[in-house]
Amino acid sequence: MRSVLLAAVLSGACLLAAQELVSQNPSLQPVLQEKRDADHEHDSPTGKKSIGETTARLKRSVNGRAVVRNQCQSQGHEVQIEEGTEITEMHGCNLVLRTRKVSTSEKDEPKEVVFTLYANLAELTTPTSVQPLISPCKPVDGPILKVMSRTEPGKTLRSMRRLNVQSFPGTEEQSIRRDLSFFFSDAAAANKAARALDRAIEACGGKEWPDEDDLP
Repeated sequence: MRSVLLAAVLSGACLLAAQELVSQNPSLQPVLQEKRDADHEHDSPTGKKSIGETTARLKRSVNGRAVVRNQCQSQGHEVQIEEGTEITEMHGCNLVLRTRKVSTSEKDEPKEVVFTLYANLAELTTPTSVQPLISPCKPVDGPILKVMSRTEPGKTLRSMRRLNVQSFPGTEEQSIRRDLSFFFSDAAAANKAARALDRAIEACGGKEWPDEDDLP
């Protein structure tokens, strides 16, 4: 009995020490959160995870990580393009994502294009693919990977495109998409986001992409 009490006291002391360390070092919080996520992945099967839990994990895997930079040629001039995507709103399985693409060059004034995408995870399919991006532009931070989930056949995502240039106010255009995509310069981050997207889609009741024989 005494040994059990001693173990409990030591465990409590270690927990308090860890909490004190995190409070003094806020930068450790994301690291510890990722560790808790990884531990929980092994503890709970996908079917038992809540929608809120899986979408929150997806947001953590995307925001601040899905950012890439390219150097391109336009009319003989070098243009640097930075593109980043974040999940800005979550309402159950409905997400709002914002992608900012900023182009800068010595010749022209900076241009910013903002895409706002409205996605229902229940209408996306698994498995999420991770593929190298083929582009005539040169990546600044290493090879770029595209993480993509296609919508179910017949389903689309609504997208709003807004161009912002200093010389005139922004204008909006509406379009449709048939996939949800993120771009990463880090392979580990790309694969983690793909797994998180698959789990969120499954939690929302999304289906696998049908075999070619089953397509309409």
